[in-house]
Amino acid sequence: MKKLIKLTALLLCIAMLTSTLAGCGLFGGDDDEPVDEFNPPYIENYYVNKHDPVCVTGGIEVYKYESDKDALWMGGHAYYSGFVFRANQTGDEKAQVDLPLDGAYENISFVIGGQCGKIEMKVDENGNEVPMYSSSYSCSPPTLVGQAKEVKVGLQFWADDKMVDEVLFSNYQTPVRYTYNVAGAQKFTFKIVAGGRELSPNGVPVLELTVWEGEAHETGHVPSPAGGQPVQLIKDLKPYLIPSTSGAVYYPNATPSSEGRAHINMCGIKYENVMATYVSMGMTENDNEEMFFNLEGKYNYLTFTAGVADRTTTYSEGTAWLTVYADGKIIYEEIYSSHELQKKITLDVTGCHQLVFAWMSDEGNIEYGNSTGNYFGIGDAYVATTEAALNTIKYSSRDLPDRPVKMMSELGAFSIFSNMQDDAIFDGSTQFHTFSMGGVKYNEGIMLHSTNTMLQTKPANASFNLDGKYDTISFVTGHISNSNVYENEQLEIYADGKLIKTIDVKCTMLPQEYIVDVTGCKHLEFVSGKLTNQLYERPVIGIANLVAYPDGYIETDLFPERTPADFGATCDLIDTFGFYDVYNSHVSKLVGAVSVVDGYYDGTTNKNTFTVGGKTYNKGILLQTNIHLELDMAGLGGSVVLGSMFGGWGWSILAFATAGEAHESAFAMANIKDSGYTSVTFTVGMQHDRTGEAFIDDETTLMIGADDECVKEITLYKDMEPTTYTVELGEDCDRLMFWLNCAPENNGSHTYAIYDITLNK
Repeated sequence: MKKLIKLTALLLCIAMLTSTLAGCGLFGGDDDEPVDEFNPPYIENYYVNKHDPVCVTGGIEVYKYESDKDALWMGGHAYYSGFVFRANQTGDEKAQVDLPLDGAYENISFVIGGQCGKIEMKVDENGNEVPMYSSSYSCSPPTLVGQAKEVKVGLQFWADDKMVDEVLFSNYQTPVRYTYNVAGAQKFTFKIVAGGRELSPNGVPVLELTVWEGEAHETGHVPSPAGGQPVQLIKDLKPYLIPSTSGAVYYPNATPSSEGRAHINMCGIKYENVMATYVSMGMTENDNEEMFFNLEGKYNYLTFTAGVADRTTTYSEGTAWLTVYADGKIIYEEIYSSHELQKKITLDVTGCHQLVFAWMSDEGNIEYGNSTGNYFGIGDAYVATTEAALNTIKYSSRDLPDRPVKMMSELGAFSIFSNMQDDAIFDGSTQFHTFSMGGVKYNEGIMLHSTNTMLQTKPANASFNLDGKYDTISFVTGHISNSNVYENEQLEIYADGKLIKTIDVKCTMLPQEYIVDVTGCKHLEFVSGKLTNQLYERPVIGIANLVAYPDGYIETDLFPERTPADFGATCDLIDTFGFYDVYNSHVSKLVGAVSVVDGYYDGTTNKNTFTVGGKTYNKGILLQTNIHLELDMAGLGGSVVLGSMFGGWGWSILAFATAGEAHESAFAMANIKDSGYTSVTFTVGMQHDRTGEAFIDDETTLMIGADDECVKEITLYKDMEPTTYTVELGEDCDRLMFWLNCAPENNGSHTYAIYDITLNK
């Protein structure tokens, strides 16, 4: 009869535990013959199927083994039959369960592990029975979400009036098998003697509870010997526990909210079967983002690659600690930054049962901070028994073409920090997502704008992983059009942490191309915004048309240059080129213009007009200098107090009088590069009388600039009639500028209109 029962149990185990046959220990040789040391469950010895436990204090839930639909998952494997007991949530924190034995048994065995869950089986589309999880479990089989924190409870085991053992239980622990001699004992007792109230209502699972008339045998899941091949975490060995408050998930099929994500990128490299964790500001040492694996003591080596997941947002940076525990002991601890390449680590995990990866925010990191957090990733994670097995792993990599490549769309930036309200990353995927420098639109590149806290400025940055395979890069950089912050800036370029190039980016210059040697560089980083912690002095710069070359710079057609067009002997400047930067201080508020930004009227609508000399116009510019009694500290979208020195011929836009007032110039710039036009004709007149306002000068100077040279100065005065001028720009003028001067000793000006602007050859 016993042989028949054992055969039945064997068939049941095969049906229910297809995914863990090796774990059940049913097959131990190449010929698939059963071996004695690995036995199927001894159903006839399950205690709760034969007797009733007595709950003396606390509460109990009994799980009788009645069918193949009563599997309980614990530590990533299936177990059967037993009970869960707990202390009361109020009152005494202790609990006691007695098992009547009546002197009939020689041994008792059971498995105690962390939190467990009851899993029913269902038939999949292939006719196989697989675990069916309720919606309360958010992780993929066979992983269960644990409670918010680890709770440790003191347990005692008694045979009659003699305590046979005392152990410390954790609701996060891997399963531990216990066997005790109970020959002649009338009862066996389980007691919770400390910490029970904190554990309620989950309780302590006591599974595979089996009594033996003779020798005790292994039951339920029995670890199989490790093979010679490496085992990949997530793909081959999933975590058995993720605390419910942890932000850790794994791909693919992490949670219902993961939208089927199958991978993450780290430093431009695609990693599949990975762990990803969001680490944010304000976390404490009890807020570790953790993921637990049950190694069953079978492996000697662990290898993994860790780093920061490539960002999809542009205002996100930070640092975090990664700690790896083996059975509660720290075996690895290192800090990771969003400004670094990923790291490959190999560790000794000999005899380890519980392996834990834990991320924690690096509070108070002044250099980088973690104000909005980051996703940190772990990929290519394997365990193995030998170093030789590690050498067989095919680690994630990418094939980089041996030709010039677009760095944004083909390599990808893995770390970008930029204080932009909208996207700062432009990947070239569409011509409808662009940014402008000097009036030229670019759809591949980055906008960099630093940010500042109460204590410091944080530079903007962008990083690329060149893998050491490119020796030269080229790019275009300049001031972002109409960003309303007109300050000079510096762009620094670092190769593997070493500064190799510093570029002065003047806010009035047109975008310039640069070629930089990066031989041997793996981590390339662009950094800007280190000049000041004043918001109104932090400009926005762009980096566009980035190309990496494996064998030195060569001409390519990856980013074709703008072809000069023949616009005829004369042309309307606004219709043909437009102004890429127009700056005024609060013109729209002072003159009543509707929905006009900084006094620029492009002629596209008659809803926005200005009047000069009794006539109305919808095309032209209004320029007005201003004096403030207080500083306007608005962001990028608003008017700001500005300042810089330009080209050697203009006054400073911003200067501070002894009373602390800010004097502001006004200007408009147009890009007419390669057009062939040598002069400009325009009409200027007073548009608005500000006599009633304080600190208004009745005269000011309009300067016309051709690149960095002032080619004409015109005195503008109150009540002047519209007057037309033609100004020679000289040959090869690239940048045309109208500059209404406001020297430090001047006050604000009246409002002047410049219109009917034509270019001539």
